[in-house]
Amino acid sequence: MALTHEELAALAGTSRETCTKVLRDYADRGLLRLARGRITVLDPERLKDAAG
Repeated sequence: MALTHEELAALAGTSRETCTKVLRDYADRGLLRLARGRITVLDPERLKDAAG
């Protein structure tokens, strides 16, 4: 699925800046891998717990 950060933020009901910050935080915690144009979920269970 191809989405921009702005589109992803709109789906989450937040700003693009907040969306980017949260994605980076999750990546730093080893839950996601961010690459140009791609987000890979590395640990779905921990991501689910972190997201609440």
